[in-house]
Amino acid sequence: MQIGPPRIRFSDPQYLWGIRCRSVQDANLPPDPGCTKYINVVGTAQRRIQCSLPVTLEQSVDQAKLACRYAIGDGLTRLQLEFLLPLIGATDLDDWPGGIQQQFKAAVPIVSSLLNGLVEDEVVDDDSSYRKYFLDEGDATGVWEKDKIALVVFPTAESLPTIENLTTVADRPLLLLNPQWQAGQVISDFGFGDQRKQREKFVQSFSNVYFLKQIRILGEDVRLLKSYPGIWQVFVINKGGEVECLAREKEKPSYKRLQDILKEKKGNIANKGWFERLLDEFKFNKESLK
Repeated sequence: MQIGPPRIRFSDPQYLWGIRCRSVQDANLPPDPGCTKYINVVGTAQRRIQCSLPVTLEQSVDQAKLACRYAIGDGLTRLQLEFLLPLIGATDLDDWPGGIQQQFKAAVPIVSSLLNGLVEDEVVDDDSSYRKYFLDEGDATGVWEKDKIALVVFPTAESLPTIENLTTVADRPLLLLNPQWQAGQVISDFGFGDQRKQREKFVQSFSNVYFLKQIRILGEDVRLLKSYPGIWQVFVINKGGEVECLAREKEKPSYKRLQDILKEKKGNIANKGWFERLLDEFKFNKESLK
């Protein structure tokens, strides 16, 4: 089955993630020429170790594209990315009533924009030059592929053998976007014994190049960000939508580490009583559905 792009505009209001921002400058996100046009980043010395939290999906895609260019310029060919998908068709009871198929519709324009001009200096209006197909239509595991680059969206543990075949093209970057497996569990998505070891080894060969995730912890609205070659950054969205960077970590912080970071924050919600946190959580859920 062919993969077709739905009509989604990055400028639509639903792509603002509860962050107060009157302009790019107001969000403390300095303009970066590398985010708006193709540049040759091989040998580039000006690399940001820390990045501002993107305010819109368009800024997130631009940030991820620059991170991929840095990584590819450093010779990396196996890249992993995690995007915060824009909600489309959310209801009062479920953010994604259509499940993974609905999430796929939200991911398609991200893929098209990310790949556009990533390894070539030519920017085109569509991605018609790519061969697009599903590895598993039920799990919405889709592939965009051509000679110079390939991308798999929503890869699963079951699709790993086929994904491994995509790595046989020498020096061709392969991007995994929003993987669906859960590593490190007692009952692993990767199976058992030697099969599990081989699959985990293959997955670990991919570098975390871009990661942006929203997490609710102890009543706080947290964003975890990494943009290659930078380190992991922990942001909290305060009441009113103000953004505060709480910590910068060399390794991906665990859930327990994130809890500790929040508890160290002065005047944080995490140190309130359980009833106060419950009221704050109820208010957050109510506001997020507007």
